Amino acid sequence: MSSTPASRKVSALLYLASGKSNRAAAEAAEVSPGTVAAWKRDPVFAAELAAVKAVHEQEPRDARALLARLDQAEQRLAPGGPVVAEDGSFRVAVSIPPGASARKAEQLTARAVARGLRAVRRAGS
Repeated sequence: MSSTPASRKVSALLYLASGKSNRAAAEAAEVSPGTVAAWKRDPVFAAELAAVKAVHEQEPRDARALLARLDQAEQRLAPGGPVVAEDGSFRVAVSIPPGASARKAEQLTARAVARGLRAVRRAGS
């Protein structure tokens, strides 16, 4: 079901937030229970888990709120993904290989900025 590392973490978040065990979350995320335990020790994952739990506890039947929060978590948990601040600004990581031409560097930068703009648009909706 899950394909990217961030989507695997989101699958685990959903199970953990609903009170399921590490083993159940691991099965849903297609990883080992030890991986889920390691994720829970990561401060970013732990913060996302707390936020998803809060939404789940406050609005247990509001699927829209829960899905919106899970989308935000996936953005934050994605390695190198855009980070959107409260004021709408964003930060992206651009990896330009050594020896890349100026044109290639420009293309990579443009793609990263486009990802950031899409993230801002999603965060605003």
